[in-house]
Amino acid sequence: MEPDKTLGKANEADAVSVDKNTPAKLSWTKYFGDLFKEFLDLDKGVDKWATINEVKSKQSMSGANAWMLMCSIAIASIGLNLNSQAVIIGAMLISPLMSPILGIGMGVAINDREALKHALLHFGAAILIAIISSTLYFFLTPLDAFTTEIESRTHPTFLDIFIAIFGGIAGIVSIARKDISTTLPGVAIATALMPPLCVAGYGLANGSFEIASKAFYLFFLNSFFVALATYIIVRQMHFPYKKYASPKERRNNRIFVILFSILMIIPSILIFRTVYAEFDENRKIDQFIAQSLGENEKYLDDHELYTNDLGEKTLLLKVYGSAINKSNTDKYQKKLEDIGLKDVAIEIIPTTEINLQKIKQLETQLSNVDDKITTQINELIEEGEAKEKILKEVTNDKNFYNQNPSKFEEVCEELKIFFPAIEEIGLAISQVNNFDTTKTNIPTAFVQWKNPKPSDRLKLRAYLETSYDLKEIKILYTE
Repeated sequence: MEPDKTLGKANEADAVSVDKNTPAKLSWTKYFGDLFKEFLDLDKGVDKWATINEVKSKQSMSGANAWMLMCSIAIASIGLNLNSQAVIIGAMLISPLMSPILGIGMGVAINDREALKHALLHFGAAILIAIISSTLYFFLTPLDAFTTEIESRTHPTFLDIFIAIFGGIAGIVSIARKDISTTLPGVAIATALMPPLCVAGYGLANGSFEIASKAFYLFFLNSFFVALATYIIVRQMHFPYKKYASPKERRNNRIFVILFSILMIIPSILIFRTVYAEFDENRKIDQFIAQSLGENEKYLDDHELYTNDLGEKTLLLKVYGSAINKSNTDKYQKKLEDIGLKDVAIEIIPTTEINLQKIKQLETQLSNVDDKITTQINELIEEGEAKEKILKEVTNDKNFYNQNPSKFEEVCEELKIFFPAIEEIGLAISQVNNFDTTKTNIPTAFVQWKNPKPSDRLKLRAYLETSYDLKEIKILYTE
């Protein structure tokens, strides 16, 4: 029997059909390569001529933009004066200062000298308006405190360069891409162009050239690198470009940009080194206090790193009580050297002043009995009682019954803070007989105190009960 030739042809045709419909083997290298190219593609969806026209139209510092700038400068100056971050951020949201800076970067990138000239003129006008407005405000206002918000704008560092660069990239991309144009206000906040100008005005109004120069340098540093980032991204997007007259002119332009960038970076690096050194020094001091003082840190009223005219540094510890005293100086000095502060001496200064913040920290020990004190006072007032509540059975607290001297010393140190009018206190275990019944092992305090208020008596009772974990303590007062 002969084989069916038609069936063979059909099978062959099916095989060919299958081969044609089978997809080619996927190349992962090509896939990731295309994905990376798409990631770097900033041209997609960009109307380049429309972007150029928008940057040019918004960079003007006349009319409405000038008024917006003056208002934002006034608001930012008030925020700096009040040390309010929220007010400063609000001022940056309405500031039009970003536009002429983007215009400068755009003008250089497309080699449009006329556009660059106009951008520089409007940028200069913006600086002039901002400096005059802020100087006038700080000259007239009675509030002249050097707040932390003002101080933070006088320390430009190397890290500000990165903020400006990424801010510039986000700024020009947000204008070029209409679908993400809402990011521009965030860019204005991140790059913080305006507050340094206000601080420069503060420095001029108060006759401090150092403050004014440092703040203006921070502003100029941010502005330059925002413009530089704009230049790079515009070139990356292949915007319409006017050819240079000669290769030499092109080379000179690039050399100028590179040299100017280096000149801007060097001071910021030097300032960053100083700021980081101060930060590291303060971190080590905090580490020293935490490790060396331990529980006695609550007796530390304040500390300061003092540098004299010769550059010698001394850590001043202002303390109250006797827990931290000059006999510990050698031990503390060795601790400083161990953590890397070999050039820092230490000096302990006793004080009788009480820091309110420290009192608040110590008063947290009474936080669990505040409600009890209030209830007891209210009960005494409502019932008209002048005597104390009947003694209850006490717990067998080891610190009290064993008369732990270190615990007693700690309690006395804190009593000097909470109740400075107490002249003397003694703790004992007593027996009590009211000629009806006898009670033994009664925790008793003998307090020499002239005319304590009923509320102070209750507070003292609550403090001793809390400190020694007692249900009740008998307190005998003498004058």
